[in-house]
Formats: sequence, C-alpha cells, structure tokens
Amino acid sequence: MRIFVLYCLFFFPLSYVIAKNGYVEQNSAKYHSLTEKDTLYIETEKTEFEILYRLCFNQQGKKNVVFELKAVDDSSIDFVQSYTINGVKKFDYFAVYDNVADGNRFLFFDYENQIAYITPTCFSGFYPIYSSVDFSKLEVLLRNEHSHLKQLNDTLSVDSNVAYVPFNCNNRIIKATFVQYPQAGKGNKYLTTKDSI
Repeated sequence: MRIFVLYCLFFFPLSYVIAKNGYVEQNSAKYHSLTEKDTLYIETEKTEFEILYRLCFNQQGKKNVVFELKAVDDSSIDFVQSYTINGVKKFDYFAVYDNVADGNRFLFFDYENQIAYITPTCFSGFYPIYSSVDFSKLEVLLRNEHSHLKQLNDTLSVDSNVAYVPFNCNNRIIKATFVQYPQAGKGNKYLTTKDSI
C-alpha cells in the first residue's frame, strides 16, 4: 500500500505537468499557425542530372508555385531580403543565379498584388537598391558592387532587350526593367539555365 501511495504521489503530479505542457504546446502551435502570415519558401528537388528549384507561396495552408528553375549546373535561386514599410511586408527579393553567365537575374514578389516579377537581363556585379523598386513603372535601380572604387555619376539605362550586362566599373547605377513572371504550373515552361543567355 505504501508503494501505491508513493507511486500516486510521484506519478500523478508528473503526469499532470506533462499533460499541461502538452496542452500548452498544442495550443501555442495552433495559435501560431492561425496568426502566421502568408510566406514564401524555396523547395528543391534533386535528380541525377539536375536540380529543380520551386519558389512557393504558402497562402492560408495552400501551396502556390510562383517560380520554377530547372538547373543543370550550379545555378540556383536564393532569398536575399524582405522590404517592409511601416511594418508591412511589401516585397521579397531573390537572386536567380546563372552559373554560365556568372550573374543574377532578380526576382521580386509583390505581396500586395501577389505577383512575381523578374529582370529579363542577367547582371554581373550589380545589385538592386531595394527602395527604388517601382512596380507601377516596372523598373529598379541597380548599384555597382564596386562603385566605391570610382565615384562616377553616369547611369546606364537597360531595357528588356538586353540579355546580359557584365561587370563594368564605368557605370555606378543601372536603371533596369523587369517583367511579370508568368505563374508557374499553368502550362508554362520552366526557366532553365539554357534559356538564360
């Protein structure tokens, strides 16, 4: 009988704590999933000869594929930064690296309209100035990563007909256009590294 009493004194309070902690964790996870905002994430699928990258938008538990890249070399897509104004997320910015050109195309996901945009031109040594992204004009300013070497004022304007802009110290800022990326999975072909140049 003493063993049973000792067992009850030890086991029941411990089981209450375990049950209570389990309840709190379940509720906090449920609460977290209810309050979690729509998010973007990158999925990768590897085969013997290629890697398929998918940029997915999780909207209220439903996965929508925003962008797909089929890479046969070391090309990839990488998250760079989110841009927020007054605590509201405006867009996420990704670098779509092309190993053949050793440069990036830039992908922007506009949260307000839930649309993806990409620069048709591949840039080497230039990166977006986040505050310059203008979805109404479909343009962005790019800064030369080595602009501190020569403080030149000239600006090159690049339209969607230019396929590649190599590293060039003569241009400190580039005005580049971007285009709406067609929604993936709707009969559109993957962007492949062969399509880059």
